[in-house]
Amino acid sequence: MATRFNDENYMNETMDMRRFFLCLKTRIWMIVLCVFVGALIGAGAYKAYYSITDGQDRYQRSCDFYITFNEADHPNGMDYYNAYTWGQFLLDDKMIEHVMDFGGKYTKDEIKAAVTSRMMSDYRVLTVIVSGTDTRKIEAIYEAYKFAMPQFAQDVEEITSISVWSEDDMIKINDHTRTFNAAILGAILGLFISSLAWALYYCMDDRIYTQSDWCRRFKDIAFLGYDCEIYDKESSGDLNINDDEILFLDWGEHATAAEYLINEKKNNRIDVKGIKLVDCNEAFLRKYYGRSKS
Repeated sequence: MATRFNDENYMNETMDMRRFFLCLKTRIWMIVLCVFVGALIGAGAYKAYYSITDGQDRYQRSCDFYITFNEADHPNGMDYYNAYTWGQFLLDDKMIEHVMDFGGKYTKDEIKAAVTSRMMSDYRVLTVIVSGTDTRKIEAIYEAYKFAMPQFAQDVEEITSISVWSEDDMIKINDHTRTFNAAILGAILGLFISSLAWALYYCMDDRIYTQSDWCRRFKDIAFLGYDCEIYDKESSGDLNINDDEILFLDWGEHATAAEYLINEKKNNRIDVKGIKLVDCNEAFLRKYYGRSKS
């Protein structure tokens, strides 16, 4: 007798999308709960990170420098001084020497940790950004670079001068207060993981809810219907099936249980020729087949 495990296409069955979404509706609360828990975990993890690290607000101050290139003697000099190379020049030994000459209370490592740069479309304008948690140290390094940048221009032939073009006030950048962003990320991960887990669970679920479930798994045994008004048609007369050849299976029972019961009957010299689902959820079946109560 052929059973579901004799079907070589069992693992390649198509998904019954109507059944999938009806089952999902009964589990949607679990996905919502996972989203909520994910948000809490994301926010909690960030709070823990915040407390383990310095846990202090961060500040920054920036200054735009205008660079005048010596295009007469070095027409291609501006091609070399791009955003990437300026990121290196601002922290190389020569520039650090000029910064240290300004006489502030900071170390070389503190300078390198505090200073970054950016360059927009105009290659003549360079923005130097100083950030950290100590506003006094930020201010000291900031003023030192205002002194060091013109000095650096005297060290290279490609640049004629560097001058301050515009300055920004000290602002709080709040690097360590992104709890809301962490919560949103946690919620998204919770939604993704729970949805994926539900899809995998559904694909591995072999319970029998509908006629299509049965027919996909047991192709050689007739489906005789449900024990509710939604499906009262039976084909036992047409198929000439005796009552003892009918297996009454609980609605939502696993296919492995059905196979066991079929084999039990076979051991008693009874071949199961038809199946009928009992104790069915009529509300589910009405939604599945799109039938309203008469």
